Amino acid sequence: MRTIELWGTAAERGRRHGQTLAAEIRQMRREILRYLARLSFYAGAMPAFGVLQVLARRFWPFIPLHLREEMIAAATGAQVGLGTLLLINVADDLANNTPRCSALAVGEGLTGGPYLMGRNLDYPVFTEPLSRLQTLFVMEGAGGQALASLAWPGFVGVCTGINRAGVALAQLSSMSRDRTLKGVPAAMRFRHALEAGRTVTQVAAQVMNLPGTIGNNLMLCGPGEAMVVELSARWVAVRRPQGGLLTATNHYQSPAMHALKGRFPPRPPFSVLSSYHFTEAYSQARDQRLRQLAAGQKLGPLELQTILADTKIANLGTALCAIFSPSDRTLWVAQGPEPPVNRGPFAEITLWP
Repeated sequence: MRTIELWGTAAERGRRHGQTLAAEIRQMRREILRYLARLSFYAGAMPAFGVLQVLARRFWPFIPLHLREEMIAAATGAQVGLGTLLLINVADDLANNTPRCSALAVGEGLTGGPYLMGRNLDYPVFTEPLSRLQTLFVMEGAGGQALASLAWPGFVGVCTGINRAGVALAQLSSMSRDRTLKGVPAAMRFRHALEAGRTVTQVAAQVMNLPGTIGNNLMLCGPGEAMVVELSARWVAVRRPQGGLLTATNHYQSPAMHALKGRFPPRPPFSVLSSYHFTEAYSQARDQRLRQLAAGQKLGPLELQTILADTKIANLGTALCAIFSPSDRTLWVAQGPEPPVNRGPFAEITLWP
């Protein structure tokens, strides 16, 4: 699969990112404009695009300095406006994280060895271009720790990734009443944590030290431990595996977070998914299915690929599927040409052997 290596200062990383993927970043911009044009019945996408860029700038003061520098340089390298780069990176925060995602971590007796983690990332719109433009970024992070991020052109945050210390991360939405525009955008918050932490506990602590924006279920997995950090803008709860199994979808499961549960959003216009996919019932059904399929068997990377491809878990919005083995920093990435990408073969990639 397409792999981009980024190194040097923040400005140098951003410039290489923007110059290498300039055409693809401009394509991402066109996809957004095309969708906005459909929403306005082709009366004009630019006014709505301008409003979204103004809202996106509300996050700017809260973004870590080195990521701001990286975005400025990427925008310059790609010859697009900074507002475009910023919007690509904070779209989930503005939309209150509409993706429908599933993840599980397994270890102890279930694997017969170290922990493994698998995740599906499901989007309601832009699914085909996201599948085609999927990119593995391997980069030097702030402070010198290397990390890898499965993302898209123009995206500097991390919603699916792993660092060289062997901590894998998967961001999943969780509908929350506690949200704000005055915080660090989720994917940038998680990248900062992966850069700074060398254990699951350290990465979780780094996440908690930064102000948030929206609800998330953040799954973290290392060779010997895993946890889900349930987040809102201001509150947090932690879940750990039971019997070597930990699952997450798009609702809070910790009793401490129940009062913060928010309404699930309606189906976006022109979505490839049905209205049922935007309900807590669907989130709970996927979580139960993950537990059912993982029970009572030895699980390896192939078994996790099969579980995540199950028709009651994957859907027409599944634009990314990845399995992580943190102990040897190996990942398997689904290469299906269109959603659900689980139908295609998996590419095996070992980082920093």
